[in-house]
Amino acid sequence: MAEDTAVLPARVRRGYGLGSVATGAFGTVPGLLLLPYLTDRLGVAAGLAGLIVLLPKAWDVLLNPIAGRVSDRSTHPDGRRRPFLVRAGLTLAVLFALLFAGPTSPSTLAAAWVAVLFLACASAYAFFQVPYVSMPAELTRDYGERTRLMTWRVAVLALTILVAGGLSPALRDALGPEWGYRAVGVFVALLIVVGALGAWWGTKGVPPVEHVAAGGSLAHQLRVVAGAPDFRALLLTFAVQALATGVMLAGVDYMARWVLGDPGAATVLFVAFVGLALLVTPLL
Repeated sequence: MAEDTAVLPARVRRGYGLGSVATGAFGTVPGLLLLPYLTDRLGVAAGLAGLIVLLPKAWDVLLNPIAGRVSDRSTHPDGRRRPFLVRAGLTLAVLFALLFAGPTSPSTLAAAWVAVLFLACASAYAFFQVPYVSMPAELTRDYGERTRLMTWRVAVLALTILVAGGLSPALRDALGPEWGYRAVGVFVALLIVVGALGAWWGTKGVPPVEHVAAGGSLAHQLRVVAGAPDFRALLLTFAVQALATGVMLAGVDYMARWVLGDPGAATVLFVAFVGLALLVTPLL
């Protein structure tokens, strides 16, 4: 068992931070381009397209606690969290590359392809993201070390959001709608691979400071957290934030294309929005 105040190697901090390349890329690009892909490229009705994008996000609410419970009870010799990083991360990368590589007609088949693949992506992402965000508490008990881990994670996350969200629309526009979306799928898949393998390799060889199996049933655990006022307030805040972020991301491409009349403005708008958010957040 590691010492409570043990200093983690710099490799571990940087490696753990790289996991945010995967979470940042997947958390940004579908919200930015998947809806326009469905409506403008595949000809799917706006209402149905919105439902296809929404349902996997709602599925996360149900799947995330299950993913957490599964990783809590893992007894893998490489650690109960790390194997999920590489397995779920690489699975997510493959699924994301396929997401934009499906049929484009008829629109019913195209919509079904995106719906199934995006739901599969969301499922794989849950088994990557939940173990990933759980790792700092098991890598060290030292407050300073956890702060350094989270600093790397947030810094890499912000940079990835800017890079993935800024370059993806530009890449699509440079190659045209037929090959551009497919290129975006491959580009984001490569980012996910870098993040998953980086976090998996970077945290190798660090003994967990504790290994406590989750107690009670899943229903019991949900009742416990639901009864905590602080948790309910946090959940409400997160839901409002997620809704605002989703609306902003979904509107960027339409704003650039149909209001400003310049598809290339999507990159400028996105970078401006994110930059403003990064400046304002510390002041709140």
